Amino acid sequence: MGEDVWATLSAIEHALLICAQEATGILPYAEADIDESEDYEQADLVRGVLGLVDHGWVQVHRIVPWTSPEGRRGLTYGPPIPREQLPSILEDPATWDDPEDAR
Repeated sequence: MGEDVWATLSAIEHALLICAQEATGILPYAEADIDESEDYEQADLVRGVLGLVDHGWVQVHRIVPWTSPEGRRGLTYGPPIPREQLPSILEDPATWDDPEDAR
């Protein structure tokens, strides 16, 4: 992706794409990375994710339980969620909650 494309991204798209490129890639972390002065609503986050998916730049996965061959339990990415299912999933506020945050 060239610098000219980066320049066209909104602050939300930029934060989402950076988070997707990092090892975490978890939606709640992307939301936390958006500049606090940015005025946005959840619908803006949904549009941002869908735009990145439509460009083929990201895929969205659920985090699912996993057990290693040694028996250690952890989490991993499940299969990609089909595009047609994403709007309703992303509109659910629980999707944007960190499952490891006890708040």
